[in-house]
Amino acid sequence: MLDCPLPRTLHYVDDSQPGLTRRRWRDRFIYLDTDGQRVRDSETLARIASLVIPPAYTDVWICPDPQGHLQATGRDARGRKQYRYHTQWRELRDQHKYGRMLAFAQALPELRAQLESHLARPGPGPGKSDGAGSELARPHPDPHW
Repeated sequence: MLDCPLPRTLHYVDDSQPGLTRRRWRDRFIYLDTDGQRVRDSETLARIASLVIPPAYTDVWICPDPQGHLQATGRDARGRKQYRYHTQWRELRDQHKYGRMLAFAQALPELRAQLESHLARPGPGPGKSDGAGSELARPHPDPHW
């Protein structure tokens, strides 16, 4: 969960709440609502189709709320849980992530200067291993080095 609030247009949900399910029927999938009734509403079916849930996914849960921040979950062929999020949530998450990356990039010169001062001190001491790790992570001027 992000440390910023959800937009007013989205609702926080999780897949422990009742949701729509997917069942194989003949050569395709059908979707069942929380009461076990087949979903026939074209708008809901279009929303589900837009999620592009791979056919190989099992244990598929689909949020009944079109404004849920989490729209679907399922298990891939290796049993790993996969998530499909609302477009607005993905945009917000990406803005947050890249905003933090920018802040890190802006702080990096001072961080490197502090680490260089730790490395310049004689003998072992606090921060010295951090400084060494930072130096290893620094791009080398010669990419073939």
